[in-house]
Amino acid sequence: MKTEIATLEGMESWEVVDRTDDMNVLPSTWAFKIKRYPDDLIKKFKARFCAQGDKQIKGVDYFETYAPVVQ
Repeated sequence: MKTEIATLEGMESWEVVDRTDDMNVLPSTWAFKIKRYPDDLIKKFKARFCAQGDKQIKGVDYFETYAPVVQ
């Protein structure tokens, strides 16, 4: 997971900001998947960070449209 986070930070997938009282913090989760070779051996582990974008309010939580999943 540390590798996935480092990769996402390197791609500038998000911007870390200081939290204020008027911010709506979105619920989120990590989705994990194991990629396998045809003979069922593990090839690599994959992870996605998923935010619940349906909880956002336009003009309050965001001003641009974007995909709520970081890959």
